[in-house]
Amino acid sequence: MNNNMGDSSALIVLFIFIIGIAVLGAIPGLKDKHMSAENWAVGGRDFGRWLNWFIMAGEVYTAFAFLGASGWAYAKGGPTYYILGYGALAYMVGYHVLPRVCEYGHRHMLVTQGDLVEYLYSSRPLGIFVACIGVAFLLPYLQLQLTALGLIVEVTSLGVIPRVQAMLIAFIMVAIFVFLSGLKGVASTAVVKDVMMMGAMLFFGLYLPYHYCGGIGEMFNQVEALKPGFLTFPGGTPSLDVVWTMSTLVVMAAGFYMWPHFSTNTFSARDPEVPKHNAVWLPVCHLFLIFPMLVGFTAVLVYANNPLPVADMAFLYMVKDTFPAWVLGIIGGAGALACMIPAADLLLSTSLLISRNIYIKGFRGGDESISPEHMKRVARYLILVLTAVALYLSIFHSSLLVNLLLTGYSGVTQFFPLLALGMFWKEASKKGAVCGLIIGEFLVFYLMLNKMDPFPIMGEHLNAGFVALVVNFIVFVVVSLLTKDGKTKLV
Repeated sequence: MNNNMGDSSALIVLFIFIIGIAVLGAIPGLKDKHMSAENWAVGGRDFGRWLNWFIMAGEVYTAFAFLGASGWAYAKGGPTYYILGYGALAYMVGYHVLPRVCEYGHRHMLVTQGDLVEYLYSSRPLGIFVACIGVAFLLPYLQLQLTALGLIVEVTSLGVIPRVQAMLIAFIMVAIFVFLSGLKGVASTAVVKDVMMMGAMLFFGLYLPYHYCGGIGEMFNQVEALKPGFLTFPGGTPSLDVVWTMSTLVVMAAGFYMWPHFSTNTFSARDPEVPKHNAVWLPVCHLFLIFPMLVGFTAVLVYANNPLPVADMAFLYMVKDTFPAWVLGIIGGAGALACMIPAADLLLSTSLLISRNIYIKGFRGGDESISPEHMKRVARYLILVLTAVALYLSIFHSSLLVNLLLTGYSGVTQFFPLLALGMFWKEASKKGAVCGLIIGEFLVFYLMLNKMDPFPIMGEHLNAGFVALVVNFIVFVVVSLLTKDGKTKLV
């Protein structure tokens, strides 16, 4: 490949994608300049099966899918297989949980996860508390997308564009189309992004092992010969063994749909059959995650004598060193979209949690005179504020968010007893929910911040989030059974 800095083809292709997706996302808002708050926040609750499917699939094809899967395969080996397993379990959970979430949303006109918790337990303070926790975990998740975007553009541009400039350009565009179009803008762009991601991962995941090794089977044989045991547990790690994997699958299956933006996305569905349909077909897109893993395993061989500076760049470096610059531009564009679209969804959900649950229901005391249009205006301007805050922290103080990011998935998983038992178990109580949630979150932070993840027990290792979730469940059930009032509301 020609690495001449003057070769601008990769940059041209890359920015065609970034600008094009911003224009596409802005179209719904430009066509409907007086879009109602309902349409802006939850798409009018009228998304059909496939439009809602693409929004949900968009949360699979994020920066982690694009960079993390190949990076883990390159650096850690066998433990990477958990990525395939958690989806199979998560979609089973979604098949049962999300239709009920949708039903609650339609029947009671809910907009955020905080609204759902408030209704279930007849407790506005609990809804506000959950919203605050959600915002605390969504912000570092947003920062992750920003950081990944900067890395992608920096590599794709061959160093011509610094990552800070890339983050500024792309996320200003994201903020604009979310400001204008809300969830409809996210949905329209998710379709393009997901199709591109599936196509790119399929092609490169099949081509690169054949190009360098003569086939997928031969690639695995060569990796095993080079690094015996690397393709099994614990692979290239000291403690990510089978027990860790099993406990991690439970955590990720329980926590996958507990991120606050999934509640808002589910409220957009036309009826409860839509998320049920999605749960059946989402495993198809999850299977595509095996292809970036194949790229990462191939990179183990290609860079055996010249290790990569950053493991998560394995996919991009493989493309950069194999194809012409314009191909790198395409893959960089797909990667940029994999950061921008999930970030747009995160911005929307975070702004709604702050405006609706924290500001209106908290600081304004749930003033009934506040109209949905006022909430929309506050949320829209919060989009701009949140974008500025995320950019500032990502550029100047990214280390401040590291600990929150490390606890993010395990942290939101602690919402699972609160929501799942709250919707399906008539004995679930507010006191049980509060006690379980507080203890679960405390354990997550304590174990992770004290470097006890994985958690050693009897010679094995457990995911720290799993330990916290088990204790959370036990406390929730015991306190609920001992509590005589404050029971949950079932549909």
